Amino acid sequence: MQPEPYDDLAHALSAVGLTGQRSRADQLIVCAQQGPVWQNRGNSFWLSQNEGVWYLSTWLPACYRIPANQDIVGLCSACLTVGTSAMYRVPPDIVARFQLQEIDDRQYERLFPTEGEGD
Repeated sequence: MQPEPYDDLAHALSAVGLTGQRSRADQLIVCAQQGPVWQNRGNSFWLSQNEGVWYLSTWLPACYRIPANQDIVGLCSACLTVGTSAMYRVPPDIVARFQLQEIDDRQYERLFPTEGEGD
């Protein structure tokens, strides 16, 4: 059986003082707050994985593909040092540093379908 990537990442985040909390089967909300995660209580965003590729999404939403050679915990730490409220876009310097690739809404919906949720 393969290890659960979301659980492994949540443990790695916890080791550096960050919180990773599952919201849906394919979504790990990342923040620096302890306890329940709320998007209006500090900077936060979420990570999702599809076919071994990680994606970072903001509350706008804006979605970024994370190249396989990047340090995801380092990326999360860098993002959480920016501002005190929910991030709408990843700052350009962090996008460049971690070589993030922004994807459009259609690509995101194909990867992580939301149609029919909440019905």
